[in-house]
Amino acid sequence: MTTIPVLPLSIITVCFRARDEVRTTMDNILSQTWKNMEYLVIDGGSADGTLELLEQYESGFLHAGIPFRYLSEPDGGIYDAMNKGVRMAEGQWLLFMNAGDFLADIHTLEQVFSKPPGGQIVYGDTLCIYQGRTKLYPALPLDRITYEMVFCHQSAFIRRELLLGEPYDTTYKVCADHRFFLSMYLQKKAFERLPFPVSVYEIAGYSDTHKMLSHKEKHRMQKELGIFHFSLSWLMRELSFYCKQSIKNIFGQRIIDMVRKSRLR
Repeated sequence: MTTIPVLPLSIITVCFRARDEVRTTMDNILSQTWKNMEYLVIDGGSADGTLELLEQYESGFLHAGIPFRYLSEPDGGIYDAMNKGVRMAEGQWLLFMNAGDFLADIHTLEQVFSKPPGGQIVYGDTLCIYQGRTKLYPALPLDRITYEMVFCHQSAFIRRELLLGEPYDTTYKVCADHRFFLSMYLQKKAFERLPFPVSVYEIAGYSDTHKMLSHKEKHRMQKELGIFHFSLSWLMRELSFYCKQSIKNIFGQRIIDMVRKSRLR
């Protein structure tokens, strides 16, 4: 009886009209020293040359021995595209790398998979780029996930069966990933932290530019998962959030740029 080999990892990139950014991500994946994976691109039906670029890269992935598949069709948004990728994937583990994101080092995957990872969700730190400056953002204590995202989605490896059993909720436009991780935490799934940065992420994503919607969705997920309650710490976080939003509304994006630049020195 022939045993079909099981791939340890599927890396999934979802994109829409991001041809140049997808190229950056694909080049980074091809540079990895550990190649026992497959790579999937779920494109939202772009007409900017993305499909032609994917066709050009087929030979490069074939030469590297990395199974490469892609899909280009309209979708219902980023989380719908991610769910499509989950259903297509054949790896035991999933890693989502959005267009333009890349792994922190050419040895990153080798560091993670040199021995079988423990846990069901394995996550590390993140290097964040803002206007050309880079800073390490360590993952926060896991118990803070009840009210904020404690690690970057692109720095988390997820057992595929978890997302098959509980796909991203596409009624969320910004925080479906946070809701998923919070649900897994409340279900006492096994999390493991890696002692090094996994991904490099540029601070310019959808959630970063839709803070109010993100804030509302966090309240919604807390209520749906039965952990929303009033407390002094909740009140202080609310005051802090609305104070920051008021400052941004008064002074505009320039004040945000000044604060972030000071943090990235």
